[in-house]
Amino acid sequence: MRVLRVVGTSLLTAVPTLILATFIVFFMQRLIPGDPAVALAGEYATPERLAEIRADLGLDQPMLVQYWDWIRNAFTGNLGASFLSGQPVTEQILSRLPLTLLLTLFALIVAVVIGLPTGVWAAQNAESRLDRFLTTSATLGLAMPNFWLGMMLIIVFSMGLGLFPGPGGPSLQDDPAEALRGLVLPAMALGLVGGAEICRQVRSAMIENLGADYVRTHRAKALPESRIVWLHALKNSSLPFATIIGLQVSRLIGSAVVVEAVFGLPGLGSLVVDATNQRDYAVIQGVVLVAAVVVLFTNTLVDISYRLLDPRIS
Repeated sequence: MRVLRVVGTSLLTAVPTLILATFIVFFMQRLIPGDPAVALAGEYATPERLAEIRADLGLDQPMLVQYWDWIRNAFTGNLGASFLSGQPVTEQILSRLPLTLLLTLFALIVAVVIGLPTGVWAAQNAESRLDRFLTTSATLGLAMPNFWLGMMLIIVFSMGLGLFPGPGGPSLQDDPAEALRGLVLPAMALGLVGGAEICRQVRSAMIENLGADYVRTHRAKALPESRIVWLHALKNSSLPFATIIGLQVSRLIGSAVVVEAVFGLPGLGSLVVDATNQRDYAVIQGVVLVAAVVVLFTNTLVDISYRLLDPRIS
C-alpha cells in the first residue's frame, strides 16, 4: 500500500511538473535568434511566402494558443511533425531513444562500479594516504568536463590504440554489435565523472555509519570486518546512495547532449542539437517532454526505494 501511495503521489505531481517544464522550454526556445520560416524558405523568400509558411506551421497564432494546442495533443501521444522534414516527431524520438537510454544505463553502471567500492575503501581508510588519493582523484574527476574527457578518450583509445571505434558509426538498427562497441568510450566519459560524485557521497555516509554504535557492537561480537562494512554499514548508507543515483540519471541525460555530439552518436542529444540549430521547435519540445518523463520516472523509483530500504519512512 505504501508503494501504491508513492506511485499515486508521483503521478499527481508529475503532470504539473511536466507542464511547467514544457512551458518554460516552449517560451524560452522562442528567444533563440532565427525564424523557422526563414530556415524552410531561405533568406531571400518573399514576405508573403514567409507569412504563408508561418500560417501552415501555426506560428502566426498567439504563443499561448500554440502552447495549448501542442500540450493538448502531446497528452494524447501526438507530438506533431518536424518543421523541416515533415516526419512525425514521435517516430524520430523512438528511433533515437534506445541509443540514449543505453548510453545512460552503461554510464550509470560505470559510475556505480567505480564510485561505490572506492567510496567504501576511502571510508575504511579515512585520513590515510589511500583516502587522500581517492578523494583527490574524485575531486579532479568532478572538475573534468565530459566533452574534454571524451576527446581525450578518443585520442588515446580510438586514434592511438585503435581499441574502440572513433566518432560516428552505425545505428543500433543497422549494426547492433558495432553500435554497442561505440558506446564504450562515451559511457566512460559520462560515467567517470558520475563515479567521482558517488565516491564522495558514499565515503561521507560510510564514515558516519562506521563510527556508529551498532558497528562497534558488531565488532565486539567478532563479526568479520568485510561483513560489517559491506552488509551492515553499506545497507545503512543506502539512502544517500539511492538519492545520488537518481540525481546521476538526470545529470547523465543532460550531459548526453554534449557527449553524443562529440562522438557523433545518433541519439536524442544529437537530435535536439540539430533541431536547435534549425529552429525545429516541434522536435525540441518533444525531446524535452520525453527527457522529463524519464527523469520523473527515475525519481518515482528512487522514492519507492526509500520505502523499501527504510520502513520508517511513511
